[in-house]
Amino acid sequence: MNQAPLGRACAAVLRRDLTLAWRRRGDIAMPVLYALIVTTLFPFALGPENALLQRIAGGAVLVTVLLAMLLALDGMFRSDIEDGSLEQLVLAPQPLALMLGMKILAHWLTTALPLIVIAPMLASMLQLPVAVMPVLLLALALATPMLSLLGAVLVALTAGTRRSGMLLALMLLPLCVPVVIFAAGALAAAQQGLPWIAPIAWLGAALALALVLAPLACAAALRIALDA
Repeated sequence: MNQAPLGRACAAVLRRDLTLAWRRRGDIAMPVLYALIVTTLFPFALGPENALLQRIAGGAVLVTVLLAMLLALDGMFRSDIEDGSLEQLVLAPQPLALMLGMKILAHWLTTALPLIVIAPMLASMLQLPVAVMPVLLLALALATPMLSLLGAVLVALTAGTRRSGMLLALMLLPLCVPVVIFAAGALAAAQQGLPWIAPIAWLGAALALALVLAPLACAAALRIALDA
């Protein structure tokens, strides 16, 4: 297959999804507002003690961002299923896994990237030390693509199912536990002045594996769901 037409097809899918997301800017703002509201409530619930807030800041921001991403997960393929463009994508000559990878990338850019941008502000609201901020951003940069990739497989499995948001959350939350453990472990180690590279390396290895396998699994699940 010629690389030029394949590259143009990938760029077209990515550009189309980003354009559609820009037209629905309210959907992009919803996870950001959710993260801001939840983070704001932590000091009211736990009290203004800096030591307590610093101890929970990393894990609280991490879990808040991951949960905020769940709000937009259900709509990853919804519009494509409704207008029939997903069936056209399945019948296209380009590799389906690669095209779905572009859609997953668009979802990450429109959902996770804004959350990563505001993560330092959320962390500062909870008194996270400035020295730990780079570790938080690195952990989020590895953890959020994992959530998008794993979520895409589950969304493909439930394609065509109405009101599958709660089902997706129930299936995805157990898969998020190892991601949260390693990311939170890196943040806790950084706060205590201990080496934090090892959990980040495990996250990076898991992400590399997911980048290869998740689009393939998503394509297979989508074909099964559409044929059913």
